[in-house]
Amino acid sequence: MKMLLCRLTRCKLILRSSREQFWSHTLYGYSETRTATSVESVVRALGRRLCPPPAQQQCQMATLHSWRNIHTTRPRYVNPILLFVVRPISKVLAVLVGRGFRKWWQALPKKRKEVLIQHLIRNKLRYLGGSAVLGCAGYTYYESHVTTTPVTGRRRFMIFTPDQLFTVAHHTYQMEMAQYGHLLMPQTHPMVEQVRRVGNQILQANNDIPQLYTKSWTVAVIDDPLVNCFVLPSGQMVMFRGMMELFDNDDQVAVVLAHEMSHAILEHTAEQLSHGYLLDILILLPLAVIWAFIPSDGLAIVTHWFLNQVVQILLQLPYSRTLEMEADSVGLQISARACYDVRESSAFWGKMSVMDQLRQEQGKRGEEPAWLSTHPSHNERQDMLNSLMSEALTLRDSCQCPRLKQRDPRHSIWMLQKGLTQSSIKEIKHEESQGTSNNMISTDFKIPVLSTETATR
Repeated sequence: MKMLLCRLTRCKLILRSSREQFWSHTLYGYSETRTATSVESVVRALGRRLCPPPAQQQCQMATLHSWRNIHTTRPRYVNPILLFVVRPISKVLAVLVGRGFRKWWQALPKKRKEVLIQHLIRNKLRYLGGSAVLGCAGYTYYESHVTTTPVTGRRRFMIFTPDQLFTVAHHTYQMEMAQYGHLLMPQTHPMVEQVRRVGNQILQANNDIPQLYTKSWTVAVIDDPLVNCFVLPSGQMVMFRGMMELFDNDDQVAVVLAHEMSHAILEHTAEQLSHGYLLDILILLPLAVIWAFIPSDGLAIVTHWFLNQVVQILLQLPYSRTLEMEADSVGLQISARACYDVRESSAFWGKMSVMDQLRQEQGKRGEEPAWLSTHPSHNERQDMLNSLMSEALTLRDSCQCPRLKQRDPRHSIWMLQKGLTQSSIKEIKHEESQGTSNNMISTDFKIPVLSTETATR
């Protein structure tokens, strides 16, 4: 029976071409295009988790929740292509309506204005009642589209389904391949083999997560010095050579792959688009008011720009950073279940922080301030992962993984960070040129040399 269950849910790697690596999950007897809810029902029907006993109860991630709350009516989801057209048009209409109202009001005679003001005062309860009805309708629409995030159970607003974004993701992937396709590394390249090996180990160790079976997991390694890695909603990942050169071992590769896979599992792309759509709706009225009551077009333009900046800095960017932290947290769990040294996650972001500090000491541009970035700072990610490390190590032990090395890879990073706060970059270079040992810097720590390409996370 155990062998049968393993066969029912095993994950295997296939090669679509000689230049691209593809992970394919096969659930025998079921179509790969079924929804995650169907796959979840299959996993539940098996009656057990696939993590081997005696760690069966401990070796699991947070309880899987259903995707949606129970609704009296089926929620209506928006076509993403239609939304891409409607969003800018709605903002333009809000501006035109507000500006048109201002021009109309300025052209009215004074007596006519007084009559309209008296009319509003006499019927203020009616208008307030109508506004309350519209507010209730909006709240009902919002609640009908609140879903539960897989794995973490967080509530979020969603107007897209992952399936709706697959077509968009496919076109996006084709555009990326049109730009970088000639730079795809061959399947025999050591970097490609490393990504394939690590990726498959993560997938095999977490094959009880239903959302894994709704993605077409692929990875393309691009021979380009750009420091970046990203994932599409369909599970297609693109890794650049510049990112691979920063990794010291398989454990650090697992950190980034698990993070990107978590984005797809948690459906963050659909969530972020939904959140942006909600913000656009909420600012339509303020936009119309700005253009209606600001007396000149010049002042209205400046106020409009200021509103956009406030929304971006106070609402959009913090939300994006929250999703990144959630992906870090879930990625830490799934890499722990794959028996990787999760301490390397903190060490990796600590190393990124050190490299950024060295660039700034040399007069080069460092990372953006956290409050202006879509991602948390390297130090924030390092601290957050350290705060979750005890739970992750306990989870790893419960999965009967091999014992970790006694040397903590975070120690050399901590010593280096401490040294950089106490010494200037010139003093460190002088000590290295003299061949003297610095007890604050571990001899096995390597700082990669970054290219002149703009580093993005």
